[in-house]
Amino acid sequence: MTDPARFLSEMLAPYVEIDEAALAALAARLRPVRFAAGQVLYEHGVPCRDAVLLTEGIVRAYYLHEGREVNLRLIAAPAVATAMSSLITGQPSGEWVAAITEVRGFRARFAPLAKAGHALLVERIARVLAEQHYLSLERRLRMLQWKSVEERYAYFREHMDPTIVAQTPGYHVASYLGVAPETLSRVRGKALLDRSQGRRGADRRSPKP
Repeated sequence: MTDPARFLSEMLAPYVEIDEAALAALAARLRPVRFAAGQVLYEHGVPCRDAVLLTEGIVRAYYLHEGREVNLRLIAAPAVATAMSSLITGQPSGEWVAAITEVRGFRARFAPLAKAGHALLVERIARVLAEQHYLSLERRLRMLQWKSVEERYAYFREHMDPTIVAQTPGYHVASYLGVAPETLSRVRGKALLDRSQGRRGADRRSPKP
């Protein structure tokens, strides 16, 4: 099993300076969790009070539009999964967060940590989570502003976590890109063919020994 203190230290180090006492206090409050593929981490309509620190797997945040699931965010470990707007406001969640693959990690509740004398650390972590949430949504907005499906898919491949690109089923990617699965399948096939032809062309141009 992943050591919680070490995992926290590695995850937070780029963003938050944390001393050993605070790290130990936070690690002591983590609870191991596991979710099967398809299982819901956070329900729509239920206030979110915590976050899941992902050590393995991929999750998605989505909502329903006219009975159709629309993926807002795709998140791969190591990362934090939560219903962010609900966590910030305390209001019922307007989205679901569910596992795409099997997911493992730790559930963290920050309110008890703040009450235990680490309010400043909790505030810093919350700010980092909000920043990452904003950047994720901005990335999707920029992608949707591209004029063609081909450009959206190219942007997705270039800017998303390689684990997400490699392991997320096509229908979830299509929802994230805002296109029909059949359209994405055609675009992916063409992109694969173009890359294959590009490699063959490069091989032909390479000087022979």
